[in-house]
Amino acid sequence: MYRFQMLGEFRALLSQYNIGVEEVRGERGGIPYRGLLYTALDTNGDKAVAAPLKSSVFGRAVGVEELERHMVRCAERFKKGGERLRLRRRVEDALNEATSEQTLRECLRTCRIDLFLRRNDAGRIVGVTFIDHETRYVVNGSRLGKAYSANAFEQRFGNRQSSNTDMQSRKREPSNERHDMRNSRNTRGRKF
Repeated sequence: MYRFQMLGEFRALLSQYNIGVEEVRGERGGIPYRGLLYTALDTNGDKAVAAPLKSSVFGRAVGVEELERHMVRCAERFKKGGERLRLRRRVEDALNEATSEQTLRECLRTCRIDLFLRRNDAGRIVGVTFIDHETRYVVNGSRLGKAYSANAFEQRFGNRQSSNTDMQSRKREPSNERHDMRNSRNTRGRKF
């Protein structure tokens, strides 16, 4: 039901429901494989103590090939539709009212938009994703324009976030990024 253009945007959406997704690649017996693993996340956004499930358990609709086709269709629709301008306008209005990261989150929630920030180990904002539950679009901030990119958010809110934000889930990831709302870990090389 939701539209996204990258696996990272899909990961941000799933984290809202305590689900993680990881792409796995490898070779077994000389035959390359590529797939997705879905994992349960605990309340801190870490992997729960449960076995990950291959996408094939749920059917082709949530496998790599179908998700890639979905992302291409969403990208075409996003370019043609007015959702980008509408979302940008709502985020801009919220940014004009916000004095802190927490007030920005509250302003966006009144518009049914969730803010998903990724931070590196030093706490620097390295990624911004907006999840619009009304239009069902998941969009990285840089797609809306330079003013909505990670650098712009770092300049505005960097290391000044309220203690009430979702910071408890910041854990180290192999990619040197961590998510402030939910955390997913990379399992490259894991056989499934």
